[in-house]
Amino acid sequence: MPTIFQKIEPISKKTRIVTTLREAIIAGAIKSGEQIVEGKIAQQLGVGQGLIREALIELEHQGFVQRIPFAGTQVTELTIQDAKHIYDIRIELEPLAFFLAGLQADAQQISELKEIADKTRISSKAGDLVAFFETHMAFRKKVWTLSGNPYLQQVLERLVIPLYALYVIRQSYNLEGILQTTIDCTEHQDMILAAYEQKRFEEAREVARYFLKRMKEYLGTRLPPASTA
Repeated sequence: MPTIFQKIEPISKKTRIVTTLREAIIAGAIKSGEQIVEGKIAQQLGVGQGLIREALIELEHQGFVQRIPFAGTQVTELTIQDAKHIYDIRIELEPLAFFLAGLQADAQQISELKEIADKTRISSKAGDLVAFFETHMAFRKKVWTLSGNPYLQQVLERLVIPLYALYVIRQSYNLEGILQTTIDCTEHQDMILAAYEQKRFEEAREVARYFLKRMKEYLGTRLPPASTA
């Protein structure tokens, strides 16, 4: 009998805890700014506190929680003003990453970016926002890495990841606007890839800058009123 099935990867306890906590944050069961008590969650889920700590580290990398010195971990809380400040910096720095990545990337790396962009488009059409923002974030992180500038990469990761998590957390407040954002993002990716294929790296920089300026302008209408404080 020919092999027709792929092997099923086991899902670790940590992965299930990450998914459970992320879904609780997205659903609003754990609210923005709310303190997360590791011991309490460990007791409710019936697991060790060490697993909860590992899951929270993963969620921090995804932008859903923030570790505050001497205050513990809380759900990411950004205001519209915070988001505008982030975009102000992104508009200046991230286009540079797209320009440098174009100079550095070879044909194989461009192909890998295309594969990620295809996954992003599929998630957008399916309305799967968690999968969409994961793949779109992967696209941008790949570009940051290809820029060859580790300092630029570190700054962008620190700034941008919490912003993407904000869109996911607040999706229920303006789902139509967020879905339109996913369409804008996929079109942006296609324009970047087209510029790379034509070796027009300065154009890639300007495409990125224009996109980010548009996203900043949309903040007041596409992010929820709850984030305007």
